[in-house]
Amino acid sequence: MREGLEDVITEVMENINNYSRQRGRVIEFRELLYGYHRLDALHGQDLILDLLLIYKKYRGKKMTVPVRRHLYVQRAFTGIFVKEFDEDFYNVTLQQSLLGSILHSGMARLSSHFTMASGLLPQAEDKIVLVLPISGRLGTFERFLRIYEHICIKAEQHCDLLVVIFGAPEELGDHLQLLSDLRGRHVYQQVNWIQRSGSFSRGVALDVAARSSYIQPADIILFIDVDMVFEVATLQRVRMHTQRGRQVYLPIVFSQYDPQRRSDGATTTAGGDSPPPIDDENGYFRQFGFGICAIYKSDILDEDINGFDKDITGWGLEDVKFLEKIVRVGTRQQGFLSNTAELPLDYNEAAEQWRRLSVFRAPDPTLVHVYHDISCDIQLEAAQYNMCLGTKANSLGSTRLMEQLFYNSRDNFRFIEAFNRQKQQQQQQAR
Repeated sequence: MREGLEDVITEVMENINNYSRQRGRVIEFRELLYGYHRLDALHGQDLILDLLLIYKKYRGKKMTVPVRRHLYVQRAFTGIFVKEFDEDFYNVTLQQSLLGSILHSGMARLSSHFTMASGLLPQAEDKIVLVLPISGRLGTFERFLRIYEHICIKAEQHCDLLVVIFGAPEELGDHLQLLSDLRGRHVYQQVNWIQRSGSFSRGVALDVAARSSYIQPADIILFIDVDMVFEVATLQRVRMHTQRGRQVYLPIVFSQYDPQRRSDGATTTAGGDSPPPIDDENGYFRQFGFGICAIYKSDILDEDINGFDKDITGWGLEDVKFLEKIVRVGTRQQGFLSNTAELPLDYNEAAEQWRRLSVFRAPDPTLVHVYHDISCDIQLEAAQYNMCLGTKANSLGSTRLMEQLFYNSRDNFRFIEAFNRQKQQQQQQAR
């Protein structure tokens, strides 16, 4: 901070004194009395500085006068640049991460047999609670539980599972049996569920889960979809990019195209547990999907977020409303200026207590949405219905495949020719 302020003041004083010889005066910087700064995520750093200056006039009537002036500065962000590391740096970093992983697993095994000093034990990772809303979809639900058992339980990833099931009690027998069997195989793992009656609402399901006693304030909540396939690396990224009181993680998932439309004869089935290859012909990264989200429980119950919108029923839109709340919380601190003067440490304590939630997004190739048929209910609200149609269209296939399908049909050419002729006739009649 000090170095940055010195650079700003030096540059400003040089600009002020550019024409000092023509004007017969010079202004010298003497002291920074106090100042404020804030960081605007869109524009850069804003500064308000109270400067003590010395005004010296050496032409005409000479004088030397101390003056105070307020300086208002906005420092814009620079452009994006790439920094390359040599191979030795990469190898050292990789070795450190491998050694850390080996040390962590070794200490965990020793601690299960011996009593060790707390200082020797590695810091415990925050628990991830996977929250899954479900209605029907028994076969897909069974696949999800297999993935969860393999990735989260057998790989010892310190996770819990909380399922919110919608439907009449007589319709949930098979779902509850799958959950009971999973709990029976792993009696020391937390596999919980909440039953809800009425129409399916993802917003209601996620809100009820977030407020339940199954999740503690210090736990990370990972809102996930039953169609998702994930790996251990997915959970590592969730812990890395989710910061309590500071950052929410919304990964950009890879969404699989309809495998039945593939022109190369590929037979990737939706029922398999392994994800499809990550390339432009098998799917796309869903940039505008915000349904998969990782956030601490203490953050989601912030008074300005207060969970999910429970008035939305049916498909979609609850994730967009939730993101709007997060963005609002993330921008509210922009109105608070932090004091840069040398004052007691508790001077800005009120500012430090404010939650400053930012959103981190990045493509995650290990988080894959497996294709399934999409049916858009015409009873949905207009915004939800249009979003559903857009997602359905994007999931049909790649641009290259759509081009091939179009050019392989002569009927399409005949339609275009007839359309162009009709358009030309209408233009001629209009003249």
